[in-house]
Formats: sequence, C-alpha cells, structure tokens
Amino acid sequence: MKIECPICLHLSELTGDLLLSRSKGLEVRCPKCESRIKLYVLAKSGKSNSFQASVDPFGDQIENLNASVLDPEKQSESTVLKTKILRSLVNLPPMPHIILRAQEIMDDPDSSLRDLAGVIETDQAIVARVLTLANSAYYGLSGMVSSIQHASVLLGQKTLGELITISASSRLLSKKLSGYRLEPEALWRHSLAVAIGSRVLVQKLNPDLTDDAFIAGLLHDAGKIILDPYVVEREEDFEAFLKDGQHTFLNAEHEILGFDHAEIMSRATRFWRFPELQSSAIRFHHYPSLSENDLLAYIVHLADYIAKTADFGAGSEGTAPELEHGVLKFLGIPPEALDDIVAVVADSVRKLEEEFQGQTS
Repeated sequence: MKIECPICLHLSELTGDLLLSRSKGLEVRCPKCESRIKLYVLAKSGKSNSFQASVDPFGDQIENLNASVLDPEKQSESTVLKTKILRSLVNLPPMPHIILRAQEIMDDPDSSLRDLAGVIETDQAIVARVLTLANSAYYGLSGMVSSIQHASVLLGQKTLGELITISASSRLLSKKLSGYRLEPEALWRHSLAVAIGSRVLVQKLNPDLTDDAFIAGLLHDAGKIILDPYVVEREEDFEAFLKDGQHTFLNAEHEILGFDHAEIMSRATRFWRFPELQSSAIRFHHYPSLSENDLLAYIVHLADYIAKTADFGAGSEGTAPELEHGVLKFLGIPPEALDDIVAVVADSVRKLEEEFQGQTS
C-alpha cells in the first residue's frame, strides 16, 4: 500500500518501520518530513486482501508541522507553498457541514423528515433560501410553502435534501474569483449546472447514487475558491506559463501551485469527512480515465462538459480539454442524447436562477 503524506506530499510504501501506533487507528511516520499521519480503513476491496486507507487531515500533522517542512532553507519553495495551502484548509467556511449532516440523515433509515428539517432551522439565512427555492415554479409549489416543516411534507426527503444542498453551498460558491476570471455567481451557475447534469445522468445509470452525484457536481470546482488567492498572487507566473498556448490552466495550477483545483477540493472534502465516493469523483472529474472506472467521476466529467455546452462556463479553465475520449462509450450514453440533456440543464438553471436572484448575496 502506498501512503501520500498530506504535508510534504511524499509518496511512500507502507512498511513496518514506519508504523508508530495501532492503539487509536493506524499511525505512521512520513520518512521525508517526519510528520505523523493517521490512517483510517474505509473499505475492503472486492476479492483482494488490500484495503483503502485515508489520511486523516485533522490532528497534529496540521497544527504541529515539523519545522523543517516550513523552513525555506530545508525545503523547496514549492513544498512550502503546498504546505501553506494545505494548512489553509482548516480555515474553510463551515457551510458544507450542513450538506454532510443532511446526507447522513437521509442515509439513516431510522431518520425522519422532521430530523432533516431540523438541520437548517437554526440558520435563518439558509431557511430563507430553502423557502425561496421551495416556492419556485421550478419545484411546482409557487407560494404554497410557509415553513421548513411544510416544505418537508410537500416535497419529501430527497427534494428537501437537494434544496438544503443548493442553499448551503450558494454562499460559498457565489464569490468573485479574480484569479479565475469569474464574476460573482458565475461559479455558482456553473456548479448548479453540473449538479443538475450529474443528477440527470446518474438517474439513467444508477439512481441509488443520485445524492452523491448531485453533491459532487455542485462542489466539483469549489477548489478554485481555495486556490484563487494564490493564483492572484502569482498572476505573472500563470501568464508566462500559458503564454505559448501549449498548456491549460489546469496544467498551470499543478505546475505553479503544486495542486490543481480538483485535487485540493478532494482533499477538502476528506477534511470535512465527506463520503469517499464524492471525494473521488471530484478528484478525477477532469480525467476520469485515471479513476479506475469510477462511475461518478465519469458522470461529473460529462456533466461539466454539458454545463459548458449550455453556456455555463468555468472561467479561465475554459481552455482545458472538454471531453475525454471514451467517456460516452463508458457510460453508454449515445451522442444524440446530449442535446436533450443540455436543454434540460439550461432550462433548469435559468429557472432556479430567476427565483434565487438576490438570495445568494
């Protein structure tokens, strides 16, 4: 098993001499920067005896970094920058926790609509957003919903969960991102389009993954919010790297910052304890062929292409490759079916945007 250190990003084989403790989960030592890494077994793979493991991004390795990692004389500038970006994850807004809590309730067979409604009733800003959407023509209940409890009865658990997800993420995704040339709410519109496209696609392929697909689609580009300040600081480096027209903005992110926005957001979702299905889909949504046949990664990738086709672009990243070869074949989606999906996505986003105007500020 290979383990990647979340601090210096060194990749090493898990060997006995690196083990530090088995008392509270598995803890190992990074052979390069000496950071302590906590591992948690997530799932046993199919027929093999191998396990998937996840690096715990909380704990001492974030708060008490080995001094050598932060010492420019002992580590390269790129390593220091990677560490700085990773440390910034602890300061991310808590909004996505509401999304995760809603999903946990929906996954619990013993939960009720009252439990789901209770997730947001203490946050009046989200309550207002949910009620605005619930009363929209898009959901067919114009003016009929007067409270969260009322919405839960009229809409049902799945739809209410979707409204919570949209509302909780809107504040996070509606910022101006100067580094990515995204005006306020542009990322929000693109993300909503990808979420809706992901939902349409997954309902054709595996309806059980609808919630995961919608959330992964909605948050797939949120890593741009994390990286934007660093892109702005290094604007000249980005311009120089892209000047010859041979590279994409995605290439520039990885070359200059050490991460692309998909990778850093995948790490953030693990930080927030989001399901591995969602983290993996976000990580590989640009290149799903690298995901070991992850269905959600392929779905979000195609939904991203559909969103751009429907004129809901993603800023500077528009120069990135749009659709990987073999995606439609893998998903079993005929090319002629895309036009209808593009139309559904475009119509849905415009209707929701009209109803939601002014609510995302």
